[in-house]
Amino acid sequence: YPSSAINGTPVLVQTASGSVRTRMIGRVSMDMITIDLTGIDEAQVDDEVTLWGEGLCADEVARAAGTISYELFCKVTPRVQVSYFE
Repeated sequence: YPSSAINGTPVLVQTASGSVRTRMIGRVSMDMITIDLTGIDEAQVDDEVTLWGEGLCADEVARAAGTISYELFCKVTPRVQVSYFE
């Protein structure tokens, strides 16, 4: 996420019972974020998190971060593992 992402920026957590929409809490810290798992009792270590993609439009994330989706895509660094699905 860009450093402009704020408290409340949406994320999806893939749990054993399905995809759960939640939010980032706090601010981006270096290259880490904190996700609010309050009330998501089935969340486990190693659950997949979607920052944008199926179920969470990049435009929505960009609006919450005060930017545009193009900027999100352009700022993905080589350190990020990217997976493409058809």
